[in-house]
Amino acid sequence: MLPSNVGYVVYVDEAGDPGVKQKTASAIAHASEWFVISAMVVSLARDRDVPMWAEDMRDAVRKPSLERLHYRNLSAPNQLRIARMLARKDLRLFTIASHKTNIRGYQNARMGGSFGRGEFYNWCLRLLLERVSDWCARRSLKQSEELEVAKIVFSERGGHDYDHLYGYLDTLAMQAENRTTFIKTKEIVPGVLQTRHCSVMPDHKIAGLQLADIAASAFFQAADSLLPKHSLAAASELKARTAIGPKQRVAAEYGLLRLPFRHQGEIPEADRPLFEMFGYSWD
Repeated sequence: MLPSNVGYVVYVDEAGDPGVKQKTASAIAHASEWFVISAMVVSLARDRDVPMWAEDMRDAVRKPSLERLHYRNLSAPNQLRIARMLARKDLRLFTIASHKTNIRGYQNARMGGSFGRGEFYNWCLRLLLERVSDWCARRSLKQSEELEVAKIVFSERGGHDYDHLYGYLDTLAMQAENRTTFIKTKEIVPGVLQTRHCSVMPDHKIAGLQLADIAASAFFQAADSLLPKHSLAAASELKARTAIGPKQRVAAEYGLLRLPFRHQGEIPEADRPLFEMFGYSWD
């Protein structure tokens, strides 16, 4: 049973491969260089409606008996249809979209070496949860004048060390509380993110994870101009539910964060329209 101060449920899913080991030019040419991780945030009261939302979407694409609603297996018209349906719901979306070329071989002295698959995934997740926890904190303080906890549900990834991930998140929360965070541009909000309220679940069993997959897959499809089914259409529909940071008018850097950061490198010119749509500029 959840404690009384849980106010939000956050579903996290991803699209693409978080692998960042060095590859030959030929290998890179045959695999997407994009990795996307998204979070769908709903209030605890709204969370009871999420299975019905997924059921309505299955009906809309004429697959009512489908156990798992999976974006990439749908036709383009149905992808757009469910994105429009998601955009009408009372929720907020956050996405980290990383072009991995500039990350390959990156040496992180604090980790003692280069990014591996697990470390890179955890790094992207950190950036995502910094923004999610900030939004939940601001929203709960505004509405109830009390900091509310966010329950986090991760889509299960085979082979990922979740004990290590939880330890990493606990460390970030402790550093934020003690004001010792190494990179202080943003921080995890410790009162919002508590790993005892985190869980890892197979996405075919959890409707919220299937809806988070819509966001991750739509942004992945929009970011990579080399994909056969590249399209901005579904991501454009989700713009209305993508979070905008405090004192901002666009989602850039908050609801949608692009990696690498500008000081680390650029992304291909052909992949920039998605980010320009959400407020990024290359001037």
